Amino acid sequence: MIKNTNMLRKAWGAVGAIGLGLCVAFGAGQADAQSFVELKANGKIVIGIQGENPPWGFVDESNQSAGFDADFAKLLGEEIGVPVEFNRVAVANRIPTLMTNKVDALIAVMGMYPDRAKVVQFTKPYSAIDIILLAKPETNIKAPEDLKGLRIAVARSSAQDTQVTKNAPQGATIQRFDDDATAIQAFLSGQVDALGANNTYFLSIAKIAPDFKFEKKLQFNRQYNGISVRPGQKQFVEELNAFIDKVRADGRLEKIYQKWLGQDTPDFPDSLPDIPFAVQ
Repeated sequence: MIKNTNMLRKAWGAVGAIGLGLCVAFGAGQADAQSFVELKANGKIVIGIQGENPPWGFVDESNQSAGFDADFAKLLGEEIGVPVEFNRVAVANRIPTLMTNKVDALIAVMGMYPDRAKVVQFTKPYSAIDIILLAKPETNIKAPEDLKGLRIAVARSSAQDTQVTKNAPQGATIQRFDDDATAIQAFLSGQVDALGANNTYFLSIAKIAPDFKFEKKLQFNRQYNGISVRPGQKQFVEELNAFIDKVRADGRLEKIYQKWLGQDTPDFPDSLPDIPFAVQ
C-alpha cells in the first residue's frame, strides 16, 4: 500500500535523472512568442508540462521535470536553439495556463478532442495512449454497465474522467482526484474499486507496488496527443509540425518511445475529425 504520492515520484525519479539538465519555472512572466525566430530572440521556450503523471511528466529526485514529454520538449529546444523552461501544470489548469500566456506551448499529454480544439490549436500528434479501466482480477467488469455500484477513481478533467463519466451508468460513483498520482494511490489503498487510467499506468504501478494484482477491464478509446498553442499562431504551428515530422523521420522520437514506454512509435493519423492540425 502507498503511504503517499511521493513514492510514485521517487520511483520514477531515478529513471529520469540522467541527462536531463533542464530548467524549471513556475509560471512567472509572459510567454507569447509567435515563431521559432521570436523564441530564439527571447532566449528560451516556456513549456507547460505535467508534474504528477509518470512516465509522461513528473519531478525527479533532483527536482527537475523529467519523462517522455520533458525529453520531447528538450528536442524542441535543441531544434530552436534555446533552453527549455518548464512550468508544471495540473491536468485541470493546462488550458488556462496556456491561454493566459504563462507558457509558449503545452507538451502535457493533451488529448486531441473536438471540444478542446475549439479552445486551443493542436499540432500533428506526437504520441498516443489508450484510455482504459483497471480493477483487481476478481472484480467482475465486462461492460460499462457492470460499473453500477462501484467506486471509480479518475484524475479530474483528464481524458479518463471524460471517458468514465461518459460510459459509467447511473449508480456508479466517480471520485475525482487532483492528479494521476493521487488517483493511483486511492486505487492501491482500496479507497475505490476501479481506476480510470491509460496504458502507461501499468509501468507506474509496477514500480511502486510490484505485487499488486490488477488488470485491464475495459478500453474506451485511443487518445492522440498534440502540442497545444494559442489559436491563430499560424507560423508557430507550421514550424512545430515540421519539427514533429523531422524527429519522427530521423528516429529521435522512436528513441524516446523506447526509453520511457518500451514501445515502438505508433502510426499517427493524417487527420482527426473536427481537429485541424494547422491554423485554418
